[in-house]
Amino acid sequence: MSHNSLPFWKDYPERDNEWVRQYPTRHHALSEADVFTTQPMGFYMHIPFCNRLCFSCPYIKHQTDKSVTQRYVEALKREMSLYAARPYVQDHRLEVGYIGGGTPTALSSEQLTEVLRHLRSEFSTLPGMEITVESTPLDISEHKARTLLAEGVNRISLGVQTFVEQELVDIGRPADVAMITEAIRMLHRIGVPRVNIDLMHGLNGQTMDSWHHSLQTAVDLGVSSISFYTYMEFAQVSTKRRKLPPVPPREQVDEMFLYAAEFLTGQGYEGYFGDCFALPGQRPDYGARTWTEEFPIIPLGPTATGHLKSHWYFNEPDIERYMQQVNAGQLPLSMGREISAEERLRRAVVLGIKSSRLSRQRYLAQHGVDFAKLFADEIATLQAQGLVRLTDEALEVTGPKGWYYMDNISKAFYSPPHRRYPQHLGADISPFMRIQAA
Repeated sequence: MSHNSLPFWKDYPERDNEWVRQYPTRHHALSEADVFTTQPMGFYMHIPFCNRLCFSCPYIKHQTDKSVTQRYVEALKREMSLYAARPYVQDHRLEVGYIGGGTPTALSSEQLTEVLRHLRSEFSTLPGMEITVESTPLDISEHKARTLLAEGVNRISLGVQTFVEQELVDIGRPADVAMITEAIRMLHRIGVPRVNIDLMHGLNGQTMDSWHHSLQTAVDLGVSSISFYTYMEFAQVSTKRRKLPPVPPREQVDEMFLYAAEFLTGQGYEGYFGDCFALPGQRPDYGARTWTEEFPIIPLGPTATGHLKSHWYFNEPDIERYMQQVNAGQLPLSMGREISAEERLRRAVVLGIKSSRLSRQRYLAQHGVDFAKLFADEIATLQAQGLVRLTDEALEVTGPKGWYYMDNISKAFYSPPHRRYPQHLGADISPFMRIQAA
């Protein structure tokens, strides 16, 4: 070929091939597993039955009735099957789950076995996945606990509320502290890997000394995690209960919160969710993962809340309507909304705050943006108030003051249309804090 017949592109710049530029296949080798990797998913299951109805429980619940519970179990299994048939769900596997109530152990051992085995038969599940089941000390016999263990439950949460007999009487619970402590020891003895207990502060007649006694007893029993909540009464108060001693003043209830946070951290527990504390390595996966990742949740049972395909929603609350819808082959969705792309960015920060720590690397990998730059003004304000700390690795809520204002902090990241109520972020609770000199 003569010089005059050289290719026409000799004197032109290199061709910009869009396909080659965007898809350099030589550098992006893929396997079948890369393309068809099963994605993680969780579930929340609501069991709306209790053998005793508590004064302080705001959740949907019914007195246990054997004529209803088996019909409910059948409907619950039917709802699982409806979800399992969806292609989107079939591309996922369950990796964490929570069974709450009500009191799930109000069901018989046979019914619990039936529910848990149907769950595993319908869904792909991660071997050894964390499954938490709520109970009360009165409703968790050794036989029932061993049944749960055999069916893959590895975390049990007991609603203890207090280790003081008179306080148990005042909230309508069986005044048997020995029974409560024996239930916890039994769970340890038979090998339940994680035992959580719930406590309440602000009870009628509760003092700082009795609050310390409950906290100390929980620590001495070696539970893996402790959650504590402010006492609120929702049921109608009887004439007899009107004669109870008053609840502590708000200032003392605040002091109880801060005392518990400092006491438990001093005992080696780590804070999360504001009012939850766990021994190192014992923090539950359900909250740690579902609140810090784009993690779909299947809702099972009336009022159960789910998050699927960028939609947040919850189920029909009426138990009879719930069963009717499910038995008619319909998912019992009641109401919800689609979460926009902007709201997903905010939601991830809100949930990360509620779990006490939001990883910058994880957020960047999931959303393609650094939240520290996206919400620089909000974070600067919160840092100035001593509520959060931003590092190269994460945004962390600083305790105990930040734990106290966890909900307020998270709402600082709400979009304007969702800031319906003023959130006071300037309050100073330092008089209640036991600040030690450096």
